[in-house]
Amino acid sequence: MENCFYETSWLVHSIPKLTAPFTALLTPPSTHEQARHRYQLSTHADTFRDALSQARPHYEFEEEKEKLGVLRQCKWTRLDGDVNEAAQSDHAGRKRKRADSVINGSVDQGVLISLVYEKTTHKFILYTTNNNAAKRSRSLPWTQSCSRSRNPTAILLSKSSPSAVRSLTNYLYDTFALDNIHPLQLPSAFIQGTLQRYLSSIYSSLETASTSQQARVQDIFINVISTVKVHIAFSAPVAPHLKSLELAIAPFAVLKAMPENGKSDKEYFMGAISSYIHATTGLILPVFDDEEGSDDGRHAMEVDSSKPEAPMKISRISNAAYAISCDHRLKFVLRAVDVVEGSDTPGENCVRKANQEVLDAIVAEAARQAADDE
Repeated sequence: MENCFYETSWLVHSIPKLTAPFTALLTPPSTHEQARHRYQLSTHADTFRDALSQARPHYEFEEEKEKLGVLRQCKWTRLDGDVNEAAQSDHAGRKRKRADSVINGSVDQGVLISLVYEKTTHKFILYTTNNNAAKRSRSLPWTQSCSRSRNPTAILLSKSSPSAVRSLTNYLYDTFALDNIHPLQLPSAFIQGTLQRYLSSIYSSLETASTSQQARVQDIFINVISTVKVHIAFSAPVAPHLKSLELAIAPFAVLKAMPENGKSDKEYFMGAISSYIHATTGLILPVFDDEEGSDDGRHAMEVDSSKPEAPMKISRISNAAYAISCDHRLKFVLRAVDVVEGSDTPGENCVRKANQEVLDAIVAEAARQAADDE
């Protein structure tokens, strides 16, 4: 997964139905079509830059100019490695290996849009999955219900002002005949599922790839994940004077809840944490029960989306590697990638792989919701 995804607090939007021109924009071109595709992206960049100042009140344009400064550059680039050197380097100045972006034969499929102002930079990513990624996403326990959706779906990640998001979505509507781009609200069961899968993926990858002793594997795991924070939101009827509560799960408590030596008979991670908190404090966490979705992978997600909003729910989960919330926010942390790259684990970076799985699962969840709305 490209470094442009990291160190940014993204807002996630769903693009529920893709048109042929938009799909062509996101699809990696063949070797002999790369020059033409770069020209098309450059043309879109110039046209979108012109559109930013159109159909807007003059006072709004002037206020934004005073706040952000002059727009120095508008650039559209591919995510498949055909980008500039700066986007391919990490904090230490090392050039990213091309192989790191390849997982089971897939590459990042999308476009990075950058608006470089004098005082800040706005970023957008148009992203979808290829067939390999879609198959992987449907195999995950919290996304299998989306397999009934046959329509391709994409997501828009934004880090910008609301007016810039509106300008981009209007441009996409007019240019590619897209419709109904909207914030992607993620179910509580989904974000809990990402945590379970993420922890298991990192830990099993470290155990498989590392030639170090078990203690070293555990140290790397703790450095990657660190403290897990669970944010619980309360509705007014339940707790009029308590809107939210945050629980911090210490690194060693996280490690203790992981399966040992490949065993899978340990309790589901959130279930284990819930049992411990209930035993010590009496608080019952509204956790997703892994057993509910164990039969066909659909039940848990459908229950979560069909019932009225729960009076108490886990609305945000974060750790040292990534953060995700029900209110369509997402962030990946590059330091966790560096922890693994600096260790003695050969092969692909397991943190990049786990992050890619989260991203692909979000696209699958967008497809599931789009299918439900049909």
